[in-house]
Amino acid sequence: MWHLVATYLLLFAPLSIGSAPPTDRDCGHDLINLWLDVVVVVDNSIGMTQAGLTEVAAQIVTVFGGGTRIGTNNYADKRTTRVGLVTYNEVANIQADLNRFQSADDLFNSVFNILPHLSSSDEVYLAKGIAAAEQVLTAGRKNNTRSNYKQFVLIYASAYNDDGMGDPRPIAERLKTSGVNIATVAFDQTGDQDILKAIGEIASPGFNFTNTDEDLVGEVQAAMVQKTSNPKMIPANCYCSNSWHQYRDQFGVASSQKYGVCLRPVAITAGWTPAKFACQNMIQMGYMVTEYNQKKHDFVFKLIQNDTSFPEPYIYHIGLSYVNGGYYWQQPVGHALVPVNSNDSFWNPGFPQQSSTSPAVLNQQASSVISVGWQNVNQFTVAERYVCEVSSCDTENYCE
Repeated sequence: MWHLVATYLLLFAPLSIGSAPPTDRDCGHDLINLWLDVVVVVDNSIGMTQAGLTEVAAQIVTVFGGGTRIGTNNYADKRTTRVGLVTYNEVANIQADLNRFQSADDLFNSVFNILPHLSSSDEVYLAKGIAAAEQVLTAGRKNNTRSNYKQFVLIYASAYNDDGMGDPRPIAERLKTSGVNIATVAFDQTGDQDILKAIGEIASPGFNFTNTDEDLVGEVQAAMVQKTSNPKMIPANCYCSNSWHQYRDQFGVASSQKYGVCLRPVAITAGWTPAKFACQNMIQMGYMVTEYNQKKHDFVFKLIQNDTSFPEPYIYHIGLSYVNGGYYWQQPVGHALVPVNSNDSFWNPGFPQQSSTSPAVLNQQASSVISVGWQNVNQFTVAERYVCEVSSCDTENYCE
């Protein structure tokens, strides 16, 4: 009996005075739980120097040496990372496919055995290195293997050549367009700023680094998981499943900061309560959308405006309802509801109305006004479109 009372209080206790307002979750950033397919591409031409290659070997081991599960053979947890290795100069060589390294120790020993062997060539074709990385990634997806894992290419380069067939930009753009993230580390051996800049232009936004950066290991890790406040750093291991849209600081701006939240507008109408259950059954741990603040409220509205299946005037259910004397936000099943923050509420004039028969809340566009506001309605009889929400796929949340 006391257990039931305690659970009831947990679910429906009002927001205490001084409590921090609710916030949307950030992307997970636990490197132990990293789950990616990574190909490391290393320039081993004379320009890299023996010392430079040894530095690269040490850094690769450090980047993945914090407990990240390497390989797939020895872990019950599916949050694992496969690492392939390519070296290149005037030609490219695939030194390790994505299934070769099956532990952190294996990666450690192999990288130090492979990389310090400096080529005798002073010719450098980055395009060939990236093409070899593409081969490794393609082979790693054979028979639809790990198709839900994001792919990442990490390039260490000392020179840049864009003559004719040697231009690395087309293949780099093809990879990025297909969803592959590319990070570059330009090795400053000669002080040529033009070369450093050209190498960096191959990278995904914010992923261009140099070997002289103060915290290069941290930067490379942040490119994989969100460990930085840099808004241009959009981590590879934080994404949404197909048909879901990632909540960002700015709608439609791919370089704006991601949150660990995915949204999906649903164009088929339903009552609020059936819509709530639809979100819960659509995807594991799904629920109806929250609007904790003005930024989220506006982002959801822009998402709806850009969905041609939503007609004007815009009307859609959100995950807010009147429960036990107050308004609360929906959460995943088994999690406590979140009280609305009265400082961030967006009621249309005249609302909320009496709540006993109209406990559910939707967004309603006022006539001739390009904005939406909250209105409370009956939870069964008012059928409208709606928006679902779920946590992003990241190191805290594995997605099949």
